[in-house]
Order: sequence, then C-alpha cells, then structure tokens
Amino acid sequence: MASRGSASAQRSAARVVRFGDSSAVAIAHESQHPPRGNEVAVRVTHASLTSTDVLARRGEYVLQPWPGFVSGYDFVGVLESESAVSVALGLRTGSRVAGVLPRMGTHATRLVLSPTFLVAVPDALSSEGAATLPLNAVTAAVALRYAGPARSILVEGVSGAVGSLVAQLALRDGRVVVGTGSALPPTLAAHGLEVPLADYRHPDWPARARELAGGAVGAAIDHSGSPRVRDTVDPNGVVVHTAFAGRAGHEREDAVRGTASAVRGTASAVLHRLGHPREVVCAVPFWVLRKRAAYRRLLAGLLDDVADGRLRPFEPQVVPFDSVWEAHRLAEQRPAGRTIVLSMP
Repeated sequence: MASRGSASAQRSAARVVRFGDSSAVAIAHESQHPPRGNEVAVRVTHASLTSTDVLARRGEYVLQPWPGFVSGYDFVGVLESESAVSVALGLRTGSRVAGVLPRMGTHATRLVLSPTFLVAVPDALSSEGAATLPLNAVTAAVALRYAGPARSILVEGVSGAVGSLVAQLALRDGRVVVGTGSALPPTLAAHGLEVPLADYRHPDWPARARELAGGAVGAAIDHSGSPRVRDTVDPNGVVVHTAFAGRAGHEREDAVRGTASAVRGTASAVLHRLGHPREVVCAVPFWVLRKRAAYRRLLAGLLDDVADGRLRPFEPQVVPFDSVWEAHRLAEQRPAGRTIVLSMP
C-alpha cells in the first residue's frame, strides 16, 4: 500500500465566510490532516455546485446554520492513498472514484475520508460527466424507493436535474409518470420518453395533473414544499419530499420543518407523518451516513447505467475552481439541461 506518512497536506477550499451573495465565498489555502486509521486521501478533480449550495451560501439551508463551512456534497477524484478497507472495496491508489458525503465539504482540492463513501467511476464516463450524477441520482433513486409500489407518480419539477432522473427511473420501472413544468428536459427527449406536463403556472395545476394521470397519483416526488402537491395524491398515497429547501421567501422556515421531521424519524432518517396522504422526508445525507453498503451499491449501479446509456443526467457546465463565484451565479440561474461542475486545479 502507498505510504501514508504523517505530514499535513495543503489544499484549497471554497469556504462560505458569511451568508450572502456569491462574494460570501472565499478560496482558503489551508493544511489538512493526513489519513488516520482506515481513512484515505482523495485529490478532487470535479464537484457539482447545485441549488443546495446556493441556499447554504445564503443562510437558508438549515443543515449549515453557521458560516465558515466548505460547500458541496458530492465529487469525483483520484485516490491518493489506500487503506485495508479501500483495498477490500477494490479501490487502490490511482483509482478514479466518486462519492456523496453526509455533510458538506467537497468544494476543495483534497479530501480525507472513509473509503466507505467511495465507488469506482466506470472508464466510459468522463470525470466532469460523472460529477453531475452522485447526489442527484442517489436522491432520485432513494425518493422512488420511498414512493413504494405506487404505479403512478407525479414528479414535481420534472425539468430539473433530480426530477429528470426520477422520471427516467420510474418509466424504466413501468410506472405512469406525470410532471409539472413548462417543457420537458432534453434528457428525456434524447431517450424518446414522453411525460405529460401540468403547467405549474396554471392556478389549478393539481386538477390538470390528476386528469393527465387518469386520477389521483399513488405518490408525488416533491422538491418545492408546496402544500398543493398533496391535492394530486390519493389519500392512501405518499408525498416524498426530496429537499430541505422550501417556498420562495420561506426557505429557512420550511427547511427547519423538514429537518425536524428527519431528525424525529426512524433510523433511516425518514418520517412517516400521520395524515392522508402520508409524507416522507427523503434525507439523503442521513441515508448515506447510515446505509453505506446500500448507498455504494446504488451509486455504483447508477454510474454503470449512465456509462451504458440507460440513464442520462444533465450535461456538465464546467467552471474552473478559481472562478467559483461565477459558478455560484450560474447555479442561481439554473441553466436548462445543465449541472454546474467545478473543475479543480
């Protein structure tokens, strides 16, 4: 195995030094402790920058209540060291790896972490393409698990990165899918997939969604926190909330409610609220932390699906790490069909 050494290494990291606009982010040059025990070091090459990072920077993400943190949940990189655990998982020094962390911190040039958060990236995938996938795809797949056996699914925001993946996975399962939005994302059109849309700008879009689905749906995958989503779901169905974000202007209020739900939940950090339909919080950071073997199998399978053309994520829009402020501004605009990806030096 590669020598682990004891000296600290240097890294650069994008730290949110205060809450506010993109100028609240500073690139810090700092030392990092060497791997301890079965930890490994990863040189990060690419990391996605999503709306969650934007919310956290603004101070509207309850899982990051104080400034000073490094943003980012997922990454692609190269293994710089190995341990007995990484070797047992088939990950050796020089391996290209991807991962999702249970807390933010991936917008950095180097990470030290447990190898149980890592999976190998297939050779057929580019690193920037693979970087669009881990958090978004795991969120989509776990949300569908929480939807249970429902044969009809409303995907709220089907034109988004997560919504598009939910729709692809649900259609592959043979489920009926209805979306909200004004246009289908190119990822669905590229596969020749058709999803009927209820325009969320219409005052009675829930009625239109029920009409398109042939009745109330069995489950809804929701990222908005809108109470109107419940109007589309059968009383015996389920609403799966995939984000700690909330309504515009009420993000922190809704996020606190969602996080409290997750904390009060079961060991898998999911709350089955009493009510009709019932509501489930899809808290992926908690799920990754507590279900690592299942998470690795899931992420590895999703990466293989993309490599083999069975699943299509958004295209990467690559921004150099030293232009992280521009990356934040682009992420706020949510470019159609693209995920912002930081390219590390």
